[in-house]
Amino acid sequence: MKLTTLLFVVVLFQVKGNTYSQNTKINLNLEDVSVYEVLNEIESKTAFKFFVDTKEVDLERKVTVKVKRVTVKKILEHVFSGTNIGYKVLDKQIALKPIDGKVQKTDQDSGLKKKNETQQPTISGTVLDEAGMSLPGASVVEKGTTNGTQTDFDGNFTLELTSSEAVLVVSYIGFSTKEIPISGQTTLSITLEESAAGLDEVVVVGYGTQKKVNVIGSISQVSSKDIENRPVTQASQAITGQMPGVTVIQRTGRPGQSGGDIRVRGVGSFGATPNALVLIDGIAGTLNDINPDDIASISVLKDASSAAIYGARSANGVILITTKSGNNKKFSISYNSYIGVNEATELPEFVNSWEYAEMYNIASGSNSFSAEDIERYRAQNDPDNYPNTRFLEDLFSENGIQTSHTLTVNGGDERNKYYVSAGFMDQQGIVPKNSFNRYNFRMNLNNKLGEKFELNTRFFGALEERKEPQATANKGGGFLDQLVQNAVRYPATFLGRDSQGNYGIGPESGGTPVAWLDSQSYLNNPTTRVGVNLKLDWKPTDDLIFSAIGGYNFTLDEQRSYLASQRLNEDVFLGQSYLDQYSNKTIFKTMQFTGEYTKEFGSHDFSLLAGYSFENEEISLFNGYRQDFASNDYTVMDLGSAENQQSGGYDAEWALQSFFSRLKYSINEKYLFEATMRYDGSSRFPENNKYAFFPSAALGWRISQEPFMEQVSWMSNLKLKASWGILGNQNIGNYPYQTVLASGRDYSLGGGLATGAAYANYKDANIKWESTQTTDIGIESGFFDGRLSFNTTYFNRNTTDVLFKPSASISSVLGVGISETNTGEVKNTGWEFDLGYRGNKGDFGYSINANFSIINNEVITLGLGNVEQPNGLVGNGSNLFIGYPMHMYYGYETDGVFLNDGEVGNWPDMTAVNPTAQAGDIRYKDISGPDGVPDGKVDPTYDRTYLGSRIPKYTFGANLGFNYKNFDLSVLLQGTAEVKGQLDGYAGYAFFNLGNIQRWQMEGRFDPENPVRYPEYPRLEVLTNSGSANTATSDFWVVNSGYLRIKNIQLGYNFPNTLTNSMGIDNLRCYLGAENLHSFNSYRQGWDPEIIGGGAYYPILTTYTFGINLKF
Repeated sequence: MKLTTLLFVVVLFQVKGNTYSQNTKINLNLEDVSVYEVLNEIESKTAFKFFVDTKEVDLERKVTVKVKRVTVKKILEHVFSGTNIGYKVLDKQIALKPIDGKVQKTDQDSGLKKKNETQQPTISGTVLDEAGMSLPGASVVEKGTTNGTQTDFDGNFTLELTSSEAVLVVSYIGFSTKEIPISGQTTLSITLEESAAGLDEVVVVGYGTQKKVNVIGSISQVSSKDIENRPVTQASQAITGQMPGVTVIQRTGRPGQSGGDIRVRGVGSFGATPNALVLIDGIAGTLNDINPDDIASISVLKDASSAAIYGARSANGVILITTKSGNNKKFSISYNSYIGVNEATELPEFVNSWEYAEMYNIASGSNSFSAEDIERYRAQNDPDNYPNTRFLEDLFSENGIQTSHTLTVNGGDERNKYYVSAGFMDQQGIVPKNSFNRYNFRMNLNNKLGEKFELNTRFFGALEERKEPQATANKGGGFLDQLVQNAVRYPATFLGRDSQGNYGIGPESGGTPVAWLDSQSYLNNPTTRVGVNLKLDWKPTDDLIFSAIGGYNFTLDEQRSYLASQRLNEDVFLGQSYLDQYSNKTIFKTMQFTGEYTKEFGSHDFSLLAGYSFENEEISLFNGYRQDFASNDYTVMDLGSAENQQSGGYDAEWALQSFFSRLKYSINEKYLFEATMRYDGSSRFPENNKYAFFPSAALGWRISQEPFMEQVSWMSNLKLKASWGILGNQNIGNYPYQTVLASGRDYSLGGGLATGAAYANYKDANIKWESTQTTDIGIESGFFDGRLSFNTTYFNRNTTDVLFKPSASISSVLGVGISETNTGEVKNTGWEFDLGYRGNKGDFGYSINANFSIINNEVITLGLGNVEQPNGLVGNGSNLFIGYPMHMYYGYETDGVFLNDGEVGNWPDMTAVNPTAQAGDIRYKDISGPDGVPDGKVDPTYDRTYLGSRIPKYTFGANLGFNYKNFDLSVLLQGTAEVKGQLDGYAGYAFFNLGNIQRWQMEGRFDPENPVRYPEYPRLEVLTNSGSANTATSDFWVVNSGYLRIKNIQLGYNFPNTLTNSMGIDNLRCYLGAENLHSFNSYRQGWDPEIIGGGAYYPILTTYTFGINLKF
């Protein structure tokens, strides 16, 4: 044993280490051991030797030290924090000695008091992390003194103070130090936040975890604290605005379908589905499969070096969701609940019935509504015959109540840990009879089986049901979106319900939304999800671990859509009723086997992972249809008429087999290298192209660890990193290379019909993987002990062999459909920036985490779709052109409207676009001609151009946090810029297909009595279903849809422990919150900037909540 006892006298003692002590890092996992044992362990792992005077240093004091790759200097600071013991390094010898010559008090000494001694104030409390878990071994020191202690195994402490006005300084390795004024309190509950420096922060990566400082791939991660207490029903809503390079666009607030479209670093394919791969605890799933309250962290792998380990489906990014696990602390129960009220973020305002009549007369150039009729509408003395029905307001009439309750049980010991949760969520829509509810259960178990085996079990189940109203039987396919579209379309002059309870027949004698809501039509969509994930780890040695994983997910999605018969009045009966029903069963199975060898030798860290995985999914669907039900009260399939009954179904299956490996190597956590290899085989490709190889490599250099950076004390971290790799995409149909026969092609034979089948598609026997090559270069930096951080990354993603299904025009020539084929190339380049700062001043703490992304999307070639247009553009003539972004708008540039008829003759000839142009019509620009220069004519051949894209070029977000004493406030801002949107059809055009007119259209219309060059709306006209010359795609209609949204704001209060402890409660917090509170934008009035289309929509919702977090 090296530890020696030696009297060492020091006149001036400085806490300063040499280069060896600063650079030597070790791992310790010691709990409730003596200081003597800690020093002994350090000596056994390093070349250090300690000199200690046992009369002055208490070596029997109990401490806890659990660290990985931490310097000896930091360990000693932790062990002797709160004491008067300092140290001095002489070569590789460390001397321990009281700094001021006073002997350290032992726990026994500090408790002894003379009977006549004045009693000093005493403070006791508990130190916890942000998840509510106790922190053993945390340092608690009275500020300005050497008086201090450490927390015990349960995070508890007791300290005798020198003053009732003292300030406690609480610290723990990996967490930010916190100062707590006592202010007469006797009991405290102190929560420490993870250190902003993040040097010991762990990031979830493919098949494991990794210290953040050693990550050289592009990975963004949010933890449970970033998404907790948000009134989101699907996890995709929770990450909006919180990660650079990750765009979430929410197109609807429809209960049960309000998840956003997630795009990682742009859109990588115009053919195959550009969805990211989602893995929940390592098993493929969807963001709908999980209760947000069960999420511990969400990691998004954005570059090849981090995602290539999942090569087959990682081209569009990988989203890793890790669920919460048990801990080896005391048994605890948590209850989280909120109740909220929903309302639409934006709703268009439509004109009153008399205003509609006046505007219709102007638009039609007639007196369809007489002056007397208009006055009767205005007077509202006879609403049965001259109504003022507010169809949209009546439809979105509910203040949808939303509630959520989650109960969790957490605990365990060193060998067995458990996390069990049960939850219920109910969301009532803002439309009557519209709701979504979910019951969910999760059980996560961690069990050590002997000394070398560990079994992790993940089991979950969910029961969901979505309910919606529908239109009646004669409005075939009358789902909720059609019901909404007609509420947008129908003007106020149509009757909803008269004073006798009879319903109006509407413009097409099929009723109106008022009647449909009262009908017995319905849509019920119950879904059952069950899954289990077993992971067995075998660790034969400290350096080697083998894992076997098995996963099974079962989903049963059922839907009953019933369109009822209904009597509107004595003369009008709507029929026939019919029921459409389907059942879709999906079974997903996976097996994975991995082995990993990890070795630390000196300053070198080495890790090698190898694995195999197999995935298989089976889909079975059956549907049936019957009509003419005798009663709307009994809607069982067997009770419908067998005449014209229909049935159908199909079975499908796909499989994926993969071999993969990853090598990681670092020197002194300073020079970092990583390489991955994956070999995938997919059933969706033919034998000659079934397998593909996806490699990646990455390099990192932590400059801040270099000796020449030692004097730069204000820089805590500086890292350069670069990566390259190839990723794959197979998100297409299951049988693109096989000839598919479709049944139902019956033919005449002998005076009857014979069952027949025909080719349904033209196959591509050489179809292969779509592949994406990515390159990343980045810088990570931290300043002022990690309080300030700034990271930036440049990326280049080039997708080739795009999997694309050629247009229908080609299919019509062949007479059959065409399966996907490899054609085209797309490139996404851009920059990502994120900035963080955390600070405090006394009782006031604050933080900001902001991100900003620039994404440039460009079509390089369409391959088979390369058609040179007369104007020189090459593309499909619609929305895909070489050199421009995908999802582009292609149309005319404009310059206001004609002020009078005489101006038409002085403008380039618009006969090809608008042969009857007149005052108030849009002036389309002549920008080109056959020779590439304006030719005095406006025509679609040469004068249409790029007007913008629905893909945002700029995305940004900021998470602001503030706390003062027991109060906390958080604000999440999120937005996009340089993005376009268009409202068309009933949403964009007045009097479209005999539709309604919005107030902004009426008030902003071109008025010949007071003409302006740039009105909000051109002259009014009655439009057919195909529109008019004025509704051609142009920059008059394609407008800026960028916005800045207050995504979430939350104000919370943590009740004092002096109150909660007396009630047997560990923690109690209440909060008020709002989701989607407000957006700043210049989009069309009454429409949310994320909404596009023709009016068949469900508004995005603002949700106001009150919630409670309770822990026992």
